[in-house]
Amino acid sequence: MKFAKFILLLVLGVGSAISESIDIILPGVKITQDDVYYHQSYKLDKTMYLTGYEALANSSVVHHLLVFGCKETPGTQHTWMNSNACKDSGSILWAWALDAPRFTMPVNVSMEVGGSTDIKFLVLELHFKTKQPANYEDNSGVKLFFTTTNTKYRAGIYLFMAESGTLPPHQPNLQIDLGCNYTSPQINVFAYRTHAHSLSTRISGYKVHNESWSVIGSRDPRLPEAFIRLDVVDVVEPGDTVYARCEYDSTGRNRTTVIGSTHRDEMCNLYLMYYAPRETIASVADVCSTQVEFTVPQQKAEIWYKEYLPGSTLYVVFGIVVMVLVISPVAYGSRRYLCPTRYKRPKDGFEKLFGPDDEDDDEDEVLYRSYKNGGY
Repeated sequence: MKFAKFILLLVLGVGSAISESIDIILPGVKITQDDVYYHQSYKLDKTMYLTGYEALANSSVVHHLLVFGCKETPGTQHTWMNSNACKDSGSILWAWALDAPRFTMPVNVSMEVGGSTDIKFLVLELHFKTKQPANYEDNSGVKLFFTTTNTKYRAGIYLFMAESGTLPPHQPNLQIDLGCNYTSPQINVFAYRTHAHSLSTRISGYKVHNESWSVIGSRDPRLPEAFIRLDVVDVVEPGDTVYARCEYDSTGRNRTTVIGSTHRDEMCNLYLMYYAPRETIASVADVCSTQVEFTVPQQKAEIWYKEYLPGSTLYVVFGIVVMVLVISPVAYGSRRYLCPTRYKRPKDGFEKLFGPDDEDDDEDEVLYRSYKNGGY
């Protein structure tokens, strides 16, 4: 029993010192129309250092949820529909969609709220895409893990967000590009998250440092929209340029689509989660919404798949290959298993490594089906 308790504490403590949690939950609200936004506030009465988040929601009902840090809320009520999350501009602390799993901060990293900070309220925002039956009452929410012990670093989010854009119908290769010159203090990016609606096929982030291009992260937003941890922290320094590209395929749509907030619209969002020293994080810019045109240099066309797929996926793929070679001698002579077909997307040249029968890797399967349907 003592050993079991030790393992449980070890699991709970991975990434940071989690000791307490709070739930912010809707009080059984009715969803009487499409594209409803509900907000639920939580007033902070002490300093908390947030170390993790877990959605208490199901994507069959909730399209996405956001957690905001606010100085003030728009009114005195604890629950409200539509409107804004904060009376002030507020700060996005976390985002979730498509049944993404729990997220935990790295060791010695947290988001400070309450106390002497400008964040006096935590506000949960939930977007309900479609109307629910008359007898349905929703209690979706979020569990926030925190500690009262200060940490060495503070976490924040740098958000790429398109504020406008038009996507014509019947077009297989559309894109919206964003870019900004980074002039804030140095940040250390350790995770990223993509978000769009049904037309988007890929969202990618890039950094240019001393004229050298690198990929921060790239992902199909149709997959669970979790924050994906990077294998290696990506340092962004003053003087760097950062870009985001959202790609779309509208071949199956008969109308023009615009950037907007409803499920009939599209979005172009890339969240970079970073940490920085406590002394400098207040000076870090938090949004890039400038639309620019850019071209990824041709010499970066052969970026190896390690920069494209997360390390955990590589381990799974490697394990499957080893099992096939050991268990099935027939597989040894099959080039399908030993030499997976390589496809290259013509727009940016980045290499995609996957095989037609690799059904164990969700991302590879989505990419393969998209390729077969002419999406690339």
